[in-house]
Amino acid sequence: MSEHSGRAAAKRRVVTAIAVTGVLVASAARAQTTVSRFPIGAADDGAVPAAAGVTGGADRTIALRGPARPGAYLADMGRRAALLGEETGAFEVWVWPLKLVRDLRLAFKVPEYDAPIPGASVAREVIVRPEGATIVYVHASFTVRQHLLVPLDEPGALMLLEVSTVRPLDVHVEMHADFGLAWPGSFGGGYITWQADQRRFLLSQGGVRQYNAFIGSPYASGGTTHAAHDAPTIPSRLTLAFDTARTSTDFIPIVIAGGATAARDSVDAVYRRLLAGAERYWREKVTHYEHVRSGQLSIRSPEPMLDLALEWAKVNLDQQTVCNPDLGCGLVAGFGRAGPNNFRPGFGWFFGGDAAINSFAMDGLGQFAAVRQGLEFLAAYQRSDGKITHEISQSAARLPWFTDYPYTFFHGDTTPFWIEACHAYWKASGDRAFLDAMWPRLVRAFRWSAATDTDGDGLMENPSAGAGAIEVGGLGEDLWTDIYLAGVWTAALDGMRAMAAARGDRALEREAGALHARALATLERDFWLENAGIYAFALLRPVTGGEVRRVRTNPALTVWPSTALSFGLLDAGRADRMLSRIAAPDVTTAWGTRTLSSTHALYDPLHYNNGTVWPFVTGFAALAHYRYHRADDGLQLVRAIARTTFDFALGRNPELLSGAYYRPLDTAVPQQFFATSMLVTPLVRGLLGLAADAPSRRATVAPHLPPGWNELAVDQFRVGENVLAVRYARTAEQITIALERSGADTQPLTVRVSPAIEAGVTVAAVAVDGAAVTPTFETTAHDRHVTVDVQLRETATVEIRLAPQGGPRPSIPDVVNRNRTIR
Repeated sequence: MSEHSGRAAAKRRVVTAIAVTGVLVASAARAQTTVSRFPIGAADDGAVPAAAGVTGGADRTIALRGPARPGAYLADMGRRAALLGEETGAFEVWVWPLKLVRDLRLAFKVPEYDAPIPGASVAREVIVRPEGATIVYVHASFTVRQHLLVPLDEPGALMLLEVSTVRPLDVHVEMHADFGLAWPGSFGGGYITWQADQRRFLLSQGGVRQYNAFIGSPYASGGTTHAAHDAPTIPSRLTLAFDTARTSTDFIPIVIAGGATAARDSVDAVYRRLLAGAERYWREKVTHYEHVRSGQLSIRSPEPMLDLALEWAKVNLDQQTVCNPDLGCGLVAGFGRAGPNNFRPGFGWFFGGDAAINSFAMDGLGQFAAVRQGLEFLAAYQRSDGKITHEISQSAARLPWFTDYPYTFFHGDTTPFWIEACHAYWKASGDRAFLDAMWPRLVRAFRWSAATDTDGDGLMENPSAGAGAIEVGGLGEDLWTDIYLAGVWTAALDGMRAMAAARGDRALEREAGALHARALATLERDFWLENAGIYAFALLRPVTGGEVRRVRTNPALTVWPSTALSFGLLDAGRADRMLSRIAAPDVTTAWGTRTLSSTHALYDPLHYNNGTVWPFVTGFAALAHYRYHRADDGLQLVRAIARTTFDFALGRNPELLSGAYYRPLDTAVPQQFFATSMLVTPLVRGLLGLAADAPSRRATVAPHLPPGWNELAVDQFRVGENVLAVRYARTAEQITIALERSGADTQPLTVRVSPAIEAGVTVAAVAVDGAAVTPTFETTAHDRHVTVDVQLRETATVEIRLAPQGGPRPSIPDVVNRNRTIR
């Protein structure tokens, strides 16, 4: 053997040894990074069919299943990341404040086919659970279940593939690198590159490398090689190759981690934690949502669809909490796919008005910690003059958002909504420490809001405050004060008065009280149109001639007076006339209320503000009906919102729908949290009639139950530290309402029990725990409430005995007051 040949042989032995060592190292690494199979969900077979036979509640699975529909929204999210996609399997990956990739999808390579089989062509079924979702791909030679998991509190995500195959199978994972900051932030120099030794893609930025992400799998056998520092327009692909025998014991994982940090090692650590802790992260989410469901308000009613929609509302409203590494944790408005080269994830940034509106529902559910966190987040970014932000982008800390962008303080209604949200939270929770901490900011918010009233009528004005009910369209021409802004401000004034009284600030209490009275008078004097029998949409810029100021109105019939009505602010007789007009078919459809009457010249069923159906505005209308005892109309609107939980994106509620057809607009955000919250608020405050006044140690149970609801169970209604359970039963002879109280509080709680009974039903007697009592009555145009106050320590039972129809009326004092509503 020549010297050259000897050296060549030695070199081959070294190369072989290195290769063998590499295989052993790779095998060892793979052995340490496999994900053993664990049960997903209670059982897929227990999932509820989404289209028919809807059942559910706090005592069983609420998983929904249905066929995989092209274009239908499917998502999972945690506090720091989100997978936003569609049921046939194409996802955007977000790790706040970054978008990593779009169109992350699967394809399957089997020996019988020359080309990979696109996952979308064989996606057959989806299963949606609070803790994650599953897409089931079915082919003659394989079934693959793709389980989506975004951990609660990690900046990353997992996709766990559960594979069953009768042939060798490779899985291709394709994606486009849309690597950038959330709108309107940006950075240059982004690229994607394959790291063969780590079996993953690296997404990063040239220069300081401030933004980094990894997407890969220990089963990846190769990935697309791109030119150095390239942000390609073609998709990147990694191939998962595995021994099919392992699929009976292991999941095939796809791991995603990212962060807006120059410390690439920290993102690598997240990647490794996700891979090592898949089962732990899944169990953590299962436990979390079990706690959300069992520890918050739930009902068991004769309408399982409502019960189940409420369970999903609890999940959705919990998922609106997002933690941004720069800004902190707050409440975002909604989620949806941004699309190619777009960086707006639905409304996945922080909106002040949405957070305030949603907090009313969250108070009723008992989500006190999230409400406080969300309100404190908004307070932290309050402008120095007191105005609360309208919106804060996920990338706000990385650009001059608070000084150079017009969106930040665009709306005027956000500030009074924040005041009223603080008031409602304090009443529901009794959190005096929160009230004391927020008080200086509340006073500044009050002062700013009051200063926007330049004509002294007690109402805020849109030109000086900002947008209210509408953002675009002809209804905004010459606008001075719309009734939406006026109603929210008037409600906030009453809340400010109550909080000032609790704080002992007598001067501010008197000032807010006087403004509240003035605002109420202006609402009735200037907005009411007697001939039309409606409240006008808005006051227009006043015309002054000499010393005479002439009030002008925009007399359009809209749903917006529902906001003021939902707070019980307006005259009962006029309110009934207004609500009759809202209930008419030119405003109310089978799927909710149009924002503008279909008979108006500006009506357009696809226009954002001039005719579409918003579930959140429908919810205000539903609550308004209940406030003025129009329970039948209120229930139909609550049912309409509940249906949207199941008919479009499973378990989610869309932002807005066409005014002509029961379909969301193509531009609508598919998971909008104020659409969800305005199912809960009229259901809790109106249908169930639940109200908490924890600082006064009082609660109200004043249900408006429809005919046929002879049994109802309510659990986990929180009044401060008290937790109430309510059991309602009705027969032809008697209504029984049983109360049970638990919690840390040991002092008596006064509970006003005031169920609505239909006109013509005679009450023979009322007893509390078997002892006769004398109730009071309130008679309205639509029903009659029989009312008793119960001093509740542990349990109490109220029995309302009914006389046969046509029997003698009892000699019980009957307080008739048609101008007051139960609040």
